[in-house]
Amino acid sequence: MKVLFIGNSHTFVHYVPLRVMEYAKKKGRKIEATMLTHPGMGLDWHLEQSQTYFNVLYGNYDAIVLQHNAHPFPGKRSLVSAGKKLIGLIPKKAKVYLYMTWSEKNNPKGQKKMSEAYEELAKQAGATICPVGRIWWQVHVAHPEEELYFADGEHTSVFGASLSAAVIARTLLGMDTDPKKCYEEAKKLEKMKQDPRMIDLVYKNGQLELK
Repeated sequence: MKVLFIGNSHTFVHYVPLRVMEYAKKKGRKIEATMLTHPGMGLDWHLEQSQTYFNVLYGNYDAIVLQHNAHPFPGKRSLVSAGKKLIGLIPKKAKVYLYMTWSEKNNPKGQKKMSEAYEELAKQAGATICPVGRIWWQVHVAHPEEELYFADGEHTSVFGASLSAAVIARTLLGMDTDPKKCYEEAKKLEKMKQDPRMIDLVYKNGQLELK
């Protein structure tokens, strides 16, 4: 399966697409991932980039995973508007998936608004949701000892990225997204090593940096 990920730091921090590939490999399946991301940018920004059009129109992807701004979340209208425009470009052979993100650590009530927005876009565009945000909070309640967030309370910890990848991979592979199973698989993915030359988010001298 050839998959294109379009999003921002919530896709590339701790390399969620790489963890999705690793998950599929361990299940005896193959996913080839391409990633188009930029810090802090949403789907409306991607609509203005030439590489978006080239990849969407000529990349011959089987699936495309879309992720919008999350912190702060710009609301349902922003997601639905940009999402429908981008989905309108995608060839019929490619299945569209929506990477539902999570609300901030200090804003658990914000998840309802975010989830409803992704559900509305899925309904209007006929897309499939990867319910990361919904599973995120279920795992948080069931396993309060696990830290899902990075130091800023917005991005993922390694475990949080692993949970995101488990939910996305299971959705792409047609598997159920039972929170217990996703948690168990995330604990395995958490141990995955990535090439140290890859740019990732670090916390240095009280500041967030890409390094």
